[in-house]
Amino acid sequence: MMAKSEWHYSGLSAQCYDLWFGEEPYVDQAFFQRRIIDGGGSALEIACGTGRLLVPYLRDHLDVEGLDSSPEMLAICKSKALGYGITPVLHRQLMQELELPRRYATIYVPFGSFQILARRDEAFEALRRFHSHLLTGGQVVISLFVPWSDFRLENQWRLRRSATRATDGALIHIYECTRSDRLEQEQTIWLRFEVYKNGRLIDGEMRTHQLRWYHKYEFELMLERVGFNAISVFGDYTENPATDRHKEMIFAARTR
Repeated sequence: MMAKSEWHYSGLSAQCYDLWFGEEPYVDQAFFQRRIIDGGGSALEIACGTGRLLVPYLRDHLDVEGLDSSPEMLAICKSKALGYGITPVLHRQLMQELELPRRYATIYVPFGSFQILARRDEAFEALRRFHSHLLTGGQVVISLFVPWSDFRLENQWRLRRSATRATDGALIHIYECTRSDRLEQEQTIWLRFEVYKNGRLIDGEMRTHQLRWYHKYEFELMLERVGFNAISVFGDYTENPATDRHKEMIFAARTR
């Protein structure tokens, strides 16, 4: 049996996840919050991770639940929420195996996390499950990107992020190397984590991930195929239609 697509966030990759994003407000925070409020009901965040968006939304009294496959990421999310006196509703599942007793007004997938699904059959299965977990007239909102900038930097290690770990003052560097198959629309990503303290390397970790990207009309057809309609595509978390100048496309669609 073929293994399910998953990025296996654990160890340093889970502990360092928040270093990718800096501090609030995040670039996508207001956009998804508007969508949840406009949806007028409960929401489910797919691949909620450490609660980067989920915890602020709960703090702002929105009815949002979270789903992720990583127990370590969910533990971090729960700890963050408890710091605000909030007990989040969290589900440990793969998005392509989504099976919950509740239906939602909004399901959203931020930060290109849908692209973790490297196999097309899994991508379609996830979309079908999103559709079946939405109320009539409910909306799905999915952020996607095409890694255009990586095409000219293939097979090169580059520093993506440096930050100081709050718990012990250690300096953490995150390096990335990529290789893309433009025909199959698949990318292999290698991540290297290095932890330094007092100028000495004290810890490190390597990760390899697979990512699939989609183009605008391709993904619109996928949404239509599983039963979504009223499809809109926004650029870079604005209310403007996506163009080739935008780095990210955010697809919003509804059930009939």
